[in-house]
Parts: sequence; C-alpha cells; structure tokens
Amino acid sequence: MEQCRKAGKSHWYHETQSTISSQTPLSLMPEAAYVNDRFLLDLAVAETALSPFESWLKPARQLADVLFPRTVLNDRLHTFSAYERMSTALTAAQVFGVQRLCRHYAARLAPLPGPDASRESNQRLAQITQYARQLAGSPSVINTRAREQLAEVGLTARDTVLINQIIGFIGFQARVAAIFQAFCRLPVRELPGQEMQRFARAARFQ
Repeated sequence: MEQCRKAGKSHWYHETQSTISSQTPLSLMPEAAYVNDRFLLDLAVAETALSPFESWLKPARQLADVLFPRTVLNDRLHTFSAYERMSTALTAAQVFGVQRLCRHYAARLAPLPGPDASRESNQRLAQITQYARQLAGSPSVINTRAREQLAEVGLTARDTVLINQIIGFIGFQARVAAIFQAFCRLPVRELPGQEMQRFARAARFQ
C-alpha cells in the first residue's frame, strides 16, 4: 500500500493512499466544526418536524458526545487517539457521500495533532483508513484477517470495537442527514471521484 502525505490540511478530501485524480478538493470550512447539535449538525429542521423522532434523536446526540469527546484519554487498552477517531469519521463520511458530514469532520480533524512521521504510525493510520473505507462501503469484505491487520498495527480489542461503533454511527448519521436535507429540499451532494454505493440484494434482508 503506497502512502502519501499531503502538505497542509486546507481541504477536506482525506486520503492515505496515493491516487491520481483531476478533481479539485473543496476548501476547508473551519466554522463547520462549531455546531450546537453534533448529530444533525445544525441542519435547519423545524422542531415540529423533529418532535416525532425525539425517542432516538436524543440518544443519537448523546452518542455523538461519547464517541467524539472533547478530551480523549488513552491507556494501554484504549489507544485510539482523537485524531484517529476523527480521521475514521471523515473517511466513513466520504464513503457515504454526504457533504455536510464531510465538512464537519474535516473541520474538526484539521486542528488536531496528527501522528508522528514514523513508518509505524503511517502504517497504522493507513490500515485504519483502509478498514474504515471497506467497512463503510463494502462490509462483506471484512473478515478475521481484516481484524487481525488492525491488531498488527497496534489496535487493541477495545479499539476495534470503537472503530466499528464510529463507522456504524457515521453511517446512521449520514442517512438521517440525507433524509432531513431532502425533507428541507436541500441538495445532498456527492463527493467528486467517488463511486456511489450499490444497493444490497433483497435476499439479504429476507
């Protein structure tokens, strides 16, 4: 896996593998990081429209604070840093293709101190990004070997649970944001250079 490090973080297209693309990344919007509602990301939806969904909106908002706390304390069993959490969230948001999420998580990622420039740190971040992209876009490819590769770059069992929780949360958040944006007649823009997800076969749900 060939890795590249782009100078600066002035845009929200996040990549750890070298790619050739003619697309121009959209500029970073630092203000997108500052929201009152960390689940709906301050999407302007009338309270009357949201009230029927409060039974799950409230725990979803609480979960956003649990998964992305303002201060992350790491120890021997919990090594997943604040940067890795936000990087995973941005990667998943890019796969799901909801621009509101991409701008938010890119803006929150930008000021965080990244990993050092060592080979081990680069390999760890590249493996995390690959796993996040695969689980978000093609979950059927995730197997025992994929989880073993996370362990090989230093993730603990609890870290692996956390990365799965983050990706699942972003998937849910992306769908809810897309639904309410459509309700408000707002566009849900696709990412440049990203393929749209294919629908799962109906047989999988029977």
